[in-house]
Amino acid sequence: MPSGAPPDSPEDGSTEKVSTSGYWNAIYLEQDSPGWNIGQPAPSLMEWLKTDGVRHLASLRGQTPRVCVPGCGYGHDVRQFAAAGFEAVGVDFAPLAVQRANEQSKGAPGKFEFRQADIFELPRTERGRFDFFYEYTCFVAIEPRRRPEYVQLALELLKPGGMLIGCFYNHGREGGPPFDVTREQVLELYQPHFEIRKLEITPHSIERRQGHELWAEFVRP
Repeated sequence: MPSGAPPDSPEDGSTEKVSTSGYWNAIYLEQDSPGWNIGQPAPSLMEWLKTDGVRHLASLRGQTPRVCVPGCGYGHDVRQFAAAGFEAVGVDFAPLAVQRANEQSKGAPGKFEFRQADIFELPRTERGRFDFFYEYTCFVAIEPRRRPEYVQLALELLKPGGMLIGCFYNHGREGGPPFDVTREQVLELYQPHFEIRKLEITPHSIERRQGHELWAEFVRP
């Protein structure tokens, strides 16, 4: 998003540019805190970790669940997962995001790492190695035409029985990024491949996103 744009406001123009690392890195060069950086872990994730997350940890009987966090930015959610007992792998396209995530994570508890990579290349080395795939504003940052690839990415990274959790951002505006997505569009993409356990507006959002985040819990067969 250009300097001076309000947080989360879409930007008009070509969608292909978002598929380049340089596009995102240039924004981080211009802004220390881009509009998508909420400066804290997502409230919906915090709530899930306090409830269902605890139950999942208990069910694994001492094993450490592994979670992939694509488009991790400065790593707020990565660190929260790690502090809760997960092994978290944060991935971002922008080198500056990864650099700053590492800087902000010094001394943070738990097991985590940050990688600078194209998320669509992850299955080459990480196929079937994650128990969880966490979505938070990455889906709406990619080119809309690549959304089927993003669905396939989760399928390839997750173990059988693994779960996609997180929020899909239904802001209802034209343009992007972030590119809007509706509940119906999410279901059309994911329902053929996942067991849909939950997809509903979460009451746990930052103020400017209240009523626009769809909390998802999808299980890979």
